[in-house]
Amino acid sequence: MRIFAIGVLGFVLVQGSAAAQTPQEQDRILRTFQQSVETATTTKDPHIFTLPVATVFRQVIARTLDEQSHASHLAGAGLDLPLAHHPVAFEPFPATELHEFPALLARALPPLPPELEYRLIGNDLVLRAVRDDVIVAVLRDAVSRAVTTRR
Repeated sequence: MRIFAIGVLGFVLVQGSAAAQTPQEQDRILRTFQQSVETATTTKDPHIFTLPVATVFRQVIARTLDEQSHASHLAGAGLDLPLAHHPVAFEPFPATELHEFPALLARALPPLPPELEYRLIGNDLVLRAVRDDVIVAVLRDAVSRAVTTRR
């Protein structure tokens, strides 16, 4: 049974498409995210992107990009691949990755307090503390590799 559970979890993580059960559940998860973000700069807690939040964010991003012609909207948004290493919470934000965040994703994702902003580094979604110029939290592989792979 344990092997089966690990296999199912692995499948869900790889697919990144496990759906939240209902729109109400998604709303609850996103409210939890916003509550976590509101205290992120004072508590220094990088666990903002919990598994439920990560799942919903990946769904929102995928749905938004599927509805739009994503290639033109993400051009120059920090998606130069491959990365030498993934960003890590509490490290300084790399100055070479300070690109404009795509407006279509900014409209689709939950609003942030003014001291934080979304950024993309490769496939990863990053929460950046504007004043301190530090990474607060990272959602690995938030954007599908199919979208960010150069052709």
